[in-house]
Amino acid sequence: MVAALFITAVVTSCTPSKKDENSSEVAKEANDENLETRKDEKDADFIVDAVAGNYADIKMAQMALTNSTSSEVKDIARTLEADHTKVLNELKGYAGKNGFAIPMEESEEAKNNMKDLAKKDAKDFDKKWCSLLVNKHEKAISNYEDRWNKTEDAELKDWINKTLPGLKSHLEMLKGHEEKIKNRKS
Repeated sequence: MVAALFITAVVTSCTPSKKDENSSEVAKEANDENLETRKDEKDADFIVDAVAGNYADIKMAQMALTNSTSSEVKDIARTLEADHTKVLNELKGYAGKNGFAIPMEESEEAKNNMKDLAKKDAKDFDKKWCSLLVNKHEKAISNYEDRWNKTEDAELKDWINKTLPGLKSHLEMLKGHEEKIKNRKS
């Protein structure tokens, strides 16, 4: 399994790419070329997007630990960082075992969101951070549920079942804090 993970990382990181291509697109193209069935490609695309999403969640949590002045946001960020690091490692293991290429970083959209977030002053940071992460978690939950309904891979279905409660818990924490922020400004 370690060898498969290494090969996956090497394939992904050494694949030539144009300057404006992102790591997720490179991984998806590699998977399209290397996988034999469309169902494998769809599962691989889900894994690529989930890996990129978890990289973004980890980096956004780290941003909050540095930029937020709220102890509650920092507590949520620590939880997100730990949980998404665990999920990312599980995804890397699954990808390696199945020969899927994966991205080595977050998506371009996430990078742009983080650039915008970095420009926020302390007063607006928490509000924007919560809003971005609520939207990301809602989208992730929808994508995970959709893949669960479509995949034929029992291992992937089982992993999604184990992972969804954590994502839903994160969403509730984030929505709860977002509501507190709104009520403070009223």
